[in-house]
Amino acid sequence: MGGRSRARVAVSHAIQQGYPATTTKRTKKNSGRVNPYSIAGISIVFIYTVIYFYFRDLLPDKWSVDSAKIIEILNYGGAGGDLDNSFAVTAALFGLIGVDNLDVFTCSVSALFLLFATHDIRRAGDFFTRLLLIAPCIMLNMFAPSKETVVLIMTMFITVSAIYFRTSKRYTFISFLFLYAVYGVFVRQYYLLIVGVFFLVYWLWRRPLKYHVLAAIVAAGAIMAAPSSVLQTLQSPRDTSNAYAEQIGSDNRTAFTNIASPATGPGFLVNYAYAGTVLITPVLYFQTASDFFMQLMIGAMLVILYRARKKARRGHDRYETRFFASLFIAHILVQLIFEPDLGSFTRHLTSVLLYLIAIKVAERKQFLR
Repeated sequence: MGGRSRARVAVSHAIQQGYPATTTKRTKKNSGRVNPYSIAGISIVFIYTVIYFYFRDLLPDKWSVDSAKIIEILNYGGAGGDLDNSFAVTAALFGLIGVDNLDVFTCSVSALFLLFATHDIRRAGDFFTRLLLIAPCIMLNMFAPSKETVVLIMTMFITVSAIYFRTSKRYTFISFLFLYAVYGVFVRQYYLLIVGVFFLVYWLWRRPLKYHVLAAIVAAGAIMAAPSSVLQTLQSPRDTSNAYAEQIGSDNRTAFTNIASPATGPGFLVNYAYAGTVLITPVLYFQTASDFFMQLMIGAMLVILYRARKKARRGHDRYETRFFASLFIAHILVQLIFEPDLGSFTRHLTSVLLYLIAIKVAERKQFLR
């Protein structure tokens, strides 16, 4: 009788604290076990660190083209006084750290990012899904200091505070707006556009299909009515980037150009739809092994977003899930405007992959709030 009484008290206490009645037993049962996925995550960080410091010179140069420009500015100057130059502004930030400390800083930031990206894995399916997301991010963003290094820091600050320290909704929004506004003003202006698209997606998150259709019609109408100079500024970077790459002899097999004039509303919309098919379904245009891998990665991203949306429609809606899903979707929608090739699209999108990890972790931590 004494054992049963103590068990009832334990269950009652667990329920009062907001935990499921079975949590106490499961915790005792699993407390002595070692999570193999945690070991795998630490192993990924270790392997990355070894490659960074001892084998980085063997990696393809195309993985660090942007970094080379930043290092050149740090060492020789030249564009440091131009605050409109995103490379110069990033170089100025890294200059505060010091050229001699930059490798240690970059590796430390990336290793910490990987620790959070591989944290709290419970199943094999989740582990392999995260590998699909992490692998291209490591290759394109983590072996040299770049603008993406700053983005990794921003995403870590937002996701870790919201998911692991469980800060308030207000604090999460304020930190997001502050970081994106500063980064948008001084480094990449399209981050300001991401903020605007985010609020639209966030508002539409749980609303019926008719609202989504209406929003698409309004957006298309706004594009049709927009001045030609604005449309040209938004979409012409795709052609400009590829023209420059061709001029310097770069052979980018996944590069594509606009098929219509971006200076007109109809042309802008045609180019946007075309870019969507190329970047979201790359296997329709490119058929190498890496393209199939990228298709799997994009498919995994879309599945995570679809499942989050499906749960929200059923009433299981948490602000963290809604926030991070809306923010990731906003990144996709904006990047389709100007991305010149599959590599750039992948590099920029995987730098914010922690938003997808946050969705998966938040869904499992529902009972903690």
